[in-house]
Amino acid sequence: MDLGSTLDVDLALAHRLADGAASVSLSYFRRELKSWSKDDGSLATEADLAVEDELRTRLGIERPGDAILGEERRETGLSRRRWILDGIDGTVDFAAGRSDWSTLVALEVDGRVVVSVCDQPAQQRRYWAVRGYGAFCSTAPFAPSRLRVSTVRELRSARSYVPPPEWLPDERARRVAEAVARATRPTPELNHPAFQVATGGYEVAVFFLAGPRDLAGPALIVEEAGGRFTDSGGRHDLTAGTAVFSNGVVHDEILQVIATTQ
Repeated sequence: MDLGSTLDVDLALAHRLADGAASVSLSYFRRELKSWSKDDGSLATEADLAVEDELRTRLGIERPGDAILGEERRETGLSRRRWILDGIDGTVDFAAGRSDWSTLVALEVDGRVVVSVCDQPAQQRRYWAVRGYGAFCSTAPFAPSRLRVSTVRELRSARSYVPPPEWLPDERARRVAEAVARATRPTPELNHPAFQVATGGYEVAVFFLAGPRDLAGPALIVEEAGGRFTDSGGRHDLTAGTAVFSNGVVHDEILQVIATTQ
């Protein structure tokens, strides 16, 4: 893939970061783990720290001038280039020995995500994208394929992901989730919902508890597959705490459903 010298090098590094993270995460997977609850009530394990530390060590060697925003170690450095990391996205599944977890690596330059590698080591599946150059997926042992969102145009026919009750933080979120479910076709979750949008398995996925580490990588994957990402208010904001992923065609309609829910 000819991306120009800078992005090509950054993508290659992001793949190496994912490779290094996978070697660490799989060494902890399905083992007895030390775990604790963070201040926000979410689960963390020794594996989360070990994977993020591996990523930070590698970046310290190869990109010592870049800033880093990580799920566990927070933000370090100050630069127009910032790596956004979630060593293990889906810690509950990881700790339970299920394979539905990912390592998310994204590079943001001047406030815009330009490179993303999202790896699912336990499933031997990896997604990646570079802004302006498309999104791709490889599942061993098959060759990579380019991703395309679906072309469904009618909201009532749109397959959707709506979070379960434990991921709805307040009464308004519950009302919005119910409204989205009524307006669409809720469909079983077979993969990370954003990746299901990018591969054409969903037309809509909404989140009510999500931060930059959760969203940066998947957002670029969806956008480069032809879809859209915004927060629930329609802004391209990774920090708002909410997220709407779609095939793009039904995006404005689902935002209208959200906006008119009292």
